Amino acid sequence: MKAFLPTICLMFLTIFSSQAQTAAPAANPFPSISTLTNWASLNSQSQFDIAIRAVGFKFEVKEPGEGSTAYTYIRKVTVNEVNYTDRIVYRITNNNSASIISLVTASTDLVSLYTPQLSTFKNNNCKTEMSKDKNTTCTCYESANFAIDLCDERVKLTMGDGNKYFVSVAKK
Repeated sequence: MKAFLPTICLMFLTIFSSQAQTAAPAANPFPSISTLTNWASLNSQSQFDIAIRAVGFKFEVKEPGEGSTAYTYIRKVTVNEVNYTDRIVYRITNNNSASIISLVTASTDLVSLYTPQLSTFKNNNCKTEMSKDKNTTCTCYESANFAIDLCDERVKLTMGDGNKYFVSVAKK
């Protein structure tokens, strides 16, 4: 009988703690602009690989190209019971002179997230291919060492309209 009461208490504790864990929203951390610029400065895919895995991304594919190589990472997230795939691409020139980090998601409004972090950057006229699309709104920024494009693209989804957000950090 003495073991019965602690067993019941332990059972209730287990049930209520597991419900509390499943009711919490999924963590959806995105790297700050400072982190993205640090990563773009690495000029090392192996160092980037370690850093990006810390925020839940997994390596997907390596794509060699003329003058640069792109490494794509993905992560699956669930926000408000909707599944998303976040994608980040690390592109580094073959001579390690420059790199670009591109992050694409529909799970979080990156414009609202990153715009306040870009207050020290100079607002610049966008000349990227992405900004020329009539369904995309881009704001471009620059500093002495980096060019940053922050875009909001209206996309047609199978269940209605949605937004896809895009941030690109390029080392000059």
